[in-house]
Amino acid sequence: MRDTMLDRGIELKKVTKENISSLNVVMVATLPVNYSPSFYKAIIKGRHMSYLAEVHGKAVGCVVWREEEGQTHLLTLGVFILYRRRGIGSALLNLCIKECKSKEVFLYVHAENDAAIQFYKDMGFGIVSRVPDYYRNMHDNTALKMIRHITS
Repeated sequence: MRDTMLDRGIELKKVTKENISSLNVVMVATLPVNYSPSFYKAIIKGRHMSYLAEVHGKAVGCVVWREEEGQTHLLTLGVFILYRRRGIGSALLNLCIKECKSKEVFLYVHAENDAAIQFYKDMGFGIVSRVPDYYRNMHDNTALKMIRHITS
């Protein structure tokens, strides 16, 4: 019998006005960056694409991206610590890659976040540059820009 995410009680759901507060909860708990209300408004207005991963109805992960000048910018990807290494982050990232309209996905990741860097490398991303002073209000504010080229 094949083990699917649905069999394990995991569902990926598009973020809507009705569940945007769950997105905020996941982002605050999993990411070191705080996002302004305008970020969430952009999701509601459809300028950013966003999905939640739910386990038995509880939001445990999220992904947010937008299209920018022929590229897809992965803005956020986060999964609660207790739910990591279960394929949820990979499923969210694969959904972004499947639904994006470009041939290239890029992201910025904190230069000291070794686990995230390795995750993205395992998912086919490569480091293309270091970006000093990318993050505000962080001790080490350097980011790495990573890119994955999408093949049909």
